[in-house]
Amino acid sequence: MDQKDLDFEKTLDDSKMLLDGASRVADEDYEFTLEGILAEFGGKAPEGVSADAAPPAPAVCVTSPLPDITPEAEEDEEEDEEDASPITDVVPSIDTPQNFTLQEVLSRTVQDVLDEQKKEPVLEETTRRGLFSRKKIVETEDLYEHPDGPRVETSKKAVKRAEAPAKPPEPPAEPEPPIEQTVADYRAAMQNARHVSRYALLVTVVMWIPQLLDHFGVMPELYTAEPLLHVLPYFVLLALVCVLGREVFVYAAEKLVSFKITYELLTALLCVAALIDTAFCLVLPARTGVAAAPLHSIAALSMTCALWGRAMLFRSLYDSFRVAAIGDAPYMVTLTAGGAAKRSGSAAGFSTTAEREDVSGRWQTIVLPVVLVAAFVFSILATVEGKSAALFCWNLSAILAGANALAFPLVYSLPLRRLTKRFAKSGSALAGFAGADMMRKSNCVILTDTDLFPPGTVTLNGLKIFGEESGKVFSYAATMAHASETGLSRLFDNLLAAEGGHLEPLSDLNYYDEGGVSGTIHGETVLFGTSSFCRKMGVTLPHGLTLKTGMFLAVDGTLIAVFAVKYMAAENVDWAIHAIARAHITPVLAVRDGNITPALLKRKFGTDAHAVYPQLSTRLALSEKAGAKPCALIYREGLMPYAELAVGAKRLCRAVRAGNVLSLIASVAGTLLSFYLSFAAAYALFTPFKLLIFVLLWAVAALIDGVFVDKY
Repeated sequence: MDQKDLDFEKTLDDSKMLLDGASRVADEDYEFTLEGILAEFGGKAPEGVSADAAPPAPAVCVTSPLPDITPEAEEDEEEDEEDASPITDVVPSIDTPQNFTLQEVLSRTVQDVLDEQKKEPVLEETTRRGLFSRKKIVETEDLYEHPDGPRVETSKKAVKRAEAPAKPPEPPAEPEPPIEQTVADYRAAMQNARHVSRYALLVTVVMWIPQLLDHFGVMPELYTAEPLLHVLPYFVLLALVCVLGREVFVYAAEKLVSFKITYELLTALLCVAALIDTAFCLVLPARTGVAAAPLHSIAALSMTCALWGRAMLFRSLYDSFRVAAIGDAPYMVTLTAGGAAKRSGSAAGFSTTAEREDVSGRWQTIVLPVVLVAAFVFSILATVEGKSAALFCWNLSAILAGANALAFPLVYSLPLRRLTKRFAKSGSALAGFAGADMMRKSNCVILTDTDLFPPGTVTLNGLKIFGEESGKVFSYAATMAHASETGLSRLFDNLLAAEGGHLEPLSDLNYYDEGGVSGTIHGETVLFGTSSFCRKMGVTLPHGLTLKTGMFLAVDGTLIAVFAVKYMAAENVDWAIHAIARAHITPVLAVRDGNITPALLKRKFGTDAHAVYPQLSTRLALSEKAGAKPCALIYREGLMPYAELAVGAKRLCRAVRAGNVLSLIASVAGTLLSFYLSFAAAYALFTPFKLLIFVLLWAVAALIDGVFVDKY
């Protein structure tokens, strides 16, 4: 017999002893003395206490019904005990005989045990054997008051956190500006960035046409021999591009002040270095005699990509805010403990979430400082190796041109622009990368009854009434369906309206895991649910009944009606279910209708998308309608806009992460390769055209996923 069994047997013996003592209370002739009580429990009377002392008067026991004990009542009792003032007892003389009742002894004993437990809380620990080690693990119980609420943890860590001093409260968030003002600001920024990027693109094309013609030997010899023809125009055009991209310089300086290095700073330094090197080609003979061609065209292309990235980002946010400014959205997508959920609520916080920095900006601020420092160090080394100070700006521009990947400004703005364009057509708005990342982390979507089977797809295929009036049957059925808030509510409400009936007063509504509800109507117990629910509740059903999606109505344990309910698959819901399945997103069925199960989805749509069917309490909590902190806004009915947002958010996060990783790899590889070629003075290999091919190939590889992000 193990230790647990021994403890259990000891507990039984103690309980038997107490019961034997309690049974003596019923004997009115039984006398209690202190010596007898202590002898029974293994002690002996103190000195000076007479065993023949007269027994006290018998205590009168009043039996009253025990009140319901709730957690709030227990807390109130504990607070009353702690707040009660201490009572000073008069210590009796040792020579005076004392008599105690059994009730007093037991109450004092229990109180002593409770005091000891309060002093030293006991946390049970167990051990888990690993493959090579043995580690102690504290048994932790996670209690969820609500799927959306906080988790209450009981462990040593929780006790330490509770004993730690409380953190100062966070300052309240600044109020958001009106959505109309935000739309106007982004409209102006978008229009300005679009015009500037178009002009910069035109100037860049003008710069590259002679470069390409010269590479293929089409330009005359005078163009190559005269510096005023192949240097001065490019200096003027590059200066014009820098003027057009002055916002890039300003943004790079603002980030540098906050100790953040972004691709805007690399682009600005590349343009400045290329501009200075182009000027050296005009005025310095030492620079003119070197065969290294200035990289002014590459610098102009980098600035143009930066401007186009800003223009697409502003246009994407403008489209999202423009949709959000239509009015109060009927639905919003918020994050819950069970996954992303479509609920009703306020759009407050949408603008702040949409304007947060994406993951590409955070990753670039970690890697690009190293790349920038390496570019300056490598430029100095290449200049020392070439023994010509006039080549420093060329070396710096060459290494920065290889390090500044063209995909940096487009890795987030391009896929976001394509998705927001699609979402705007379907009547929804995504709160930028932050909102998409919140939906992507859960990788689950909560689906309710009306999401899967919207109004019009649930019809009545027939009914049968057993010995009751049709008016009572329809009233009771509609009352139960309306109170349970399932997808059948509208069906039975329409049926009740056609019969001219009305809803009945209902009380004591209860839900059951078997797929039904019960309540009291006019003193009668009404059951409404599936066949398995009625059988579980002891209702006799007709023999040979093969109705898979039927609803049964019983009153006081007697079946009075059977409703044959037909569920039809809507085309948009069918597309949404298959899109969710292809994206490997898990649907969570937060349904209240007992007929809607993964088996029904597979029969109607051909797939259940590996749906999760949680317990009833979880389904009821997840099917709530109110929410907060929107990730997206939906202005249309149906499951299709919701599924488009869920799938598009996941694809956006994947495209941004993949493109960012490839861009950072391209930046590091371009830095090392440019340093090697400049250090080896391989000017014949380091031409603007060959460098253009290198950066374009990396840009296409990084942006290929973002181009097709909206194709699903």
